[in-house]
Amino acid sequence: MSFYGPPREQLGEVTSGLHCVETVYERLGLTTFMHDNLVALMRNQSFVADSPFISALLANADGDRDLDKIWRLHTCCWAARSALSLAGDFVECGTYRGFYAGVIAQYLGFGALPRQFYLYDTFAGLPPEWSTERERTQVHAGYQWDGVYEDVVNRFSIYPNIRVVKGVVPEVFETVVPEQIAFLHLDMNAGAAETAALDHLLPRLSDGAMVLLDDFGRMEMSDLCRAHLDWWGRHGHVILELPTGQGLVIYRKGGN
Repeated sequence: MSFYGPPREQLGEVTSGLHCVETVYERLGLTTFMHDNLVALMRNQSFVADSPFISALLANADGDRDLDKIWRLHTCCWAARSALSLAGDFVECGTYRGFYAGVIAQYLGFGALPRQFYLYDTFAGLPPEWSTERERTQVHAGYQWDGVYEDVVNRFSIYPNIRVVKGVVPEVFETVVPEQIAFLHLDMNAGAAETAALDHLLPRLSDGAMVLLDDFGRMEMSDLCRAHLDWWGRHGHVILELPTGQGLVIYRKGGN
């Protein structure tokens, strides 16, 4: 179980109560899912039977914290796979160590696909001009940046069509950006940075492009949530908030 929110000294009460629920359901042969701040009861969890997905997850995860994100990663892989029916490249803004992109790339066999995957990050944390102090505090508390860029470049060196781009979004788009985008994953933990990225990338989105917002539904990211609600509302789209904490938009050039 991986849960957060209450003070650390009270998390034991949370997990103890959830273990009781889990015991009752398992005794009755009923399924439970209790990971990544998500509790789901009596779900089929059919993605667990997707062997290529599970193999990609296990090969790329670095410990239980990554494995606990299985439902989030299933959503990423579903959206990326759906985007294969569209013309355009893949883009991720906010790559960090490359876990999400690594699972997606392995799952899709990306090295053999006739398209590019662009991975953008400062590899140094959130720039102050595109984030709030609160957002920077949240990110800097758990992220370590020493050597990360080199590790990510090495991680994806087996893929001839994956480009790791170091720079500040959106300024870096002035030098490196695809002409057309079928899949866009935003995970920069900063509302201003993500909506600024959308300002630049919107004209490049294919009709039907899959846009996945990693932090949209997380309560601690309420400012980011509001920024996206405003931005997408002004552009004629409604965001689907997912129980995983993500948000999903299927972009239509004429609006929803």
